[in-house]
Amino acid sequence: MYTPVLKTQAQTFAPAQVVQLQIKQVKELTCEQLVFTIINSEIARFKREKVNVDAKTIRESYQAFYAGWTQPQLMQAAMNVVLIFDKTTKIWRLVANEAEIRQKQTEFSRRYHFFKKNTANVA
Repeated sequence: MYTPVLKTQAQTFAPAQVVQLQIKQVKELTCEQLVFTIINSEIARFKREKVNVDAKTIRESYQAFYAGWTQPQLMQAAMNVVLIFDKTTKIWRLVANEAEIRQKQTEFSRRYHFFKKNTANVA
């Protein structure tokens, strides 16, 4: 027995402009975030190389060094300094784009706030 198919309305798609307006634009990394990422990347590199360094001294000296730099200059510096672990090749390499810098900044920020919260509870 034949069952007639009900006519359904075709799905209407939003125009591309409307969809584009709904997408949240990514904010640029601030100078402070870039310096924070560079500093923590260098500290992590020293730890990987098993070099005993004072993180507070490194932080203060790098902050003094990068004081007054513009955001594009800091972005270029981060491209030349910040390392990321490439899971496909299993080696550390320089970041290739802003998205990878943002990924490292998020990683360092989460780690910072995790330890800050946990050490505050202990003390």
